[in-house]
Order: sequence, then structure tokens, then C-alpha cells
Amino acid sequence: MQRMEFVKLDAAGNDFIALDLRGQNEEVWTPTPAQAAQWCDRKHGIGADGILLLRPGKVGTDFHLTFLNPDGSEAFCGNGARAAFTWWRSLSDNAFNDAHFTALDGLHEGHWIKGEPCVDLLLMETPRDTAHGAFVHSGTEHLVLGMMAQELADLDLESLAPPLRHHADFAPQGVNVNVVATSPDADGFYAIRTFEKGVEGETLSCGSGTVAAAAVLRWSVGGEAFKFQAPGGKLGVVFEDEKRAWLSGPVEMPFSGTILPS
Repeated sequence: MQRMEFVKLDAAGNDFIALDLRGQNEEVWTPTPAQAAQWCDRKHGIGADGILLLRPGKVGTDFHLTFLNPDGSEAFCGNGARAAFTWWRSLSDNAFNDAHFTALDGLHEGHWIKGEPCVDLLLMETPRDTAHGAFVHSGTEHLVLGMMAQELADLDLESLAPPLRHHADFAPQGVNVNVVATSPDADGFYAIRTFEKGVEGETLSCGSGTVAAAAVLRWSVGGEAFKFQAPGGKLGVVFEDEKRAWLSGPVEMPFSGTILPS
């Protein structure tokens, strides 16, 4: 492997290693699971919740996004999509405020609104009750549970989530496990915490999980716009129609560097 330049991206605490492969004629190249694990390792590597690969876009689109979990598995990532759009925008001298791009689950749009990236997510499956909680497919599989805010703050999510994440009812893909407060705080924000498959641990925020939680709230209490407070920052969700939602929130680019051949 040759030396590779990367950018570190932080989307409300969801952090990513980003590689620009658009001009390197390496559309078929993908890091191996071992490389993904090494780079994402917070002790021996760069440290991240996943890897973003910016690839050439098909006709009519600006780029294609490939997202890899730390275990090397491919998935869709809502915060990763916002981060990739932000980075793509920064790479252009024109600072485009709109983009069309593809990801694992299909076509997406990105818009720069009030200084923040906003991307659309499509609900592949709207909320349905299960014996374990509400199941939602918002680009990837999510289980949503409700809990009082104080209980959520004290929750041992690392113990609660794994049996649900691996439950036979959700095989073979498994589910991400999201726990959301049943009522908002004084400022209208719903607290939320997420255990992500592929990471196999709690992350500081999860974009597609936040959209899944918003879908369950819309289904249970009504409304079209929701504000969330994840451990890593604030996220917003606004529904355009039954199956399309817009996810917004901050993205930072704290540093860049070089991955050296190992």
C-alpha cells in the first residue's frame, strides 16, 4: 500500500477517517478488514467510528460514498454522509451548497443550510412493533427503545444492547440499538444514545439512528420536526413526507495526516 493522505472528520462526535479516491483511478480499491480495524483502533491507529471513501460519481451525481465500519463491513451512515458532503464541499473552490451523491442504499442529496450540512435519508421500512422495541430501516437496521431521560442517562448501554444487537429475530444483519428519551427537555431536545453494530460499542451520535428515533416519535406522538441531544452533540430531523427525512447537525475537520505503508 502506498502513502495515503486522509482527513479526520467529526460529525457530532461520530468521527471518521476520510480518503479522497476520486482522482486516483482506484474505484475498485477498498481497505481490507484488517486495515480498517488498524486505522480505526483508538490505541494503535488513528481512531475512528468508520472510514469514508470518496469515489467518482456516476453520471448526474457529484460523488459516490463508501462507508466502512471498523470491522471492514460496508453500511450506510447518516452522519458519515453529512461529513462526506461537508468534506466534498471544502475540496471545491466554489464551495457548492448542493450535491447529489450515491451510497450503499441509493441516491442522496446534500444541502448547506445555515452553516451546517443537511442530507436526506429514506426510510426503507417505517416503524413496526417487535417484541424487543420498534424496528426501523433508515438506510440500515435500527431498534428503538424509549426510556425516561434520567434512566437513559444512567443506563448501562454496553450491557443492554449486545443481546438485542445479535438477537436471532434480526439475523443475519443484526440491528443498531437506540434508546431515546420519551419526552424532551426544557429546550425541546430528546436525549438519545446508540450502540452501533460494526463498531460494537456506543458511539457519541448516530445519524441514521437519530432518524430512526424521529420516525418512532412521529409514529407515536406526532410531529414532523424533532431535535435531539446525543452525547456528542445536537442533531435535527425534519420529515418531508412519509419516507423521506432530512438530517442536520455540525461537522468539524479537526486535522489531516498521512497513512504510511505498514
